[in-house]
Amino acid sequence: MSRGSNITIRFTTAAVGLAALGACATPPPPPPPPPPAVEAVPVRPLPPGQASYVMDIPETNSLGLRETVNLGISDDEKVWHFRSAWNVAALNCLDPQYQPILDAYSSYIKDYARPLKQVNDRIDAEYRKEYGARRTAIQARESQMTMVYNYFALPPARADFCRTALGVSQQYLASQQVDPLAFALANFSALEGPFERFFVAYEQYERESAAWDARYGERYGASQPGYVAVKNARGYQTPQPGSDPASLSATPLQETKVIDPDTGAQIPVAPVDETRSSVPVVQPIPNDAGNDDTPQS
Repeated sequence: MSRGSNITIRFTTAAVGLAALGACATPPPPPPPPPPAVEAVPVRPLPPGQASYVMDIPETNSLGLRETVNLGISDDEKVWHFRSAWNVAALNCLDPQYQPILDAYSSYIKDYARPLKQVNDRIDAEYRKEYGARRTAIQARESQMTMVYNYFALPPARADFCRTALGVSQQYLASQQVDPLAFALANFSALEGPFERFFVAYEQYERESAAWDARYGERYGASQPGYVAVKNARGYQTPQPGSDPASLSATPLQETKVIDPDTGAQIPVAPVDETRSSVPVVQPIPNDAGNDDTPQS
């Protein structure tokens, strides 16, 4: 056998041996599985406009109409409710950009005092017809108008209401002459709009917060002021639009009242700062806060 053949055999034998050793070696362990994903628990939904965590919203009837103090009223009452809403805006929308509201409202009640008095007298006559005794009729109307003023003073809708009233006021000031009753009837729904938009937003908050409570409430609810407020409110009467505005906001209100000279109703005056919110936002934590799996958001 030649020397070259011996070398070839030795290389072949070594290669076979190395292959055999490689086949017997233990394979490296697989990489560890990734840690399970930790769910980011969202903060419980907040009510719109700094509203109370729990309040009653006027329901819609079978015709889809919201059952508020403005439902089913006569044209004269619409004119007076419009005047009342404008009055609330003039008293409560006090930032400098809202000065046209006061200017327009003051002009409206001064320039058209006579037709407005005629509307007021006709409404008074209807109350006397219904209630008989003059004093009883006056008290009934004062009570109704106080509810109207409180409705339009709803704090969570205030920012939208002021912007809307500003638009109506600018329209009035830009007009050379208006029919005061037609102007009121044409713009009545505009001043109602902010409140309907708030009610829709609040109903959305109720649905979303109920879903959060069902999913996270048992474990994380104790850390959320809204969850605690809802639990504490069960079995108690909740505030609703038309009641004292101070009960409808998460922000304590420094409220005063003035008297409507025509109806004797109390007009709530409680300016709301649109730029601030006192609703607390708390990162959810489990009831057993010492656990290592506290979610992070």
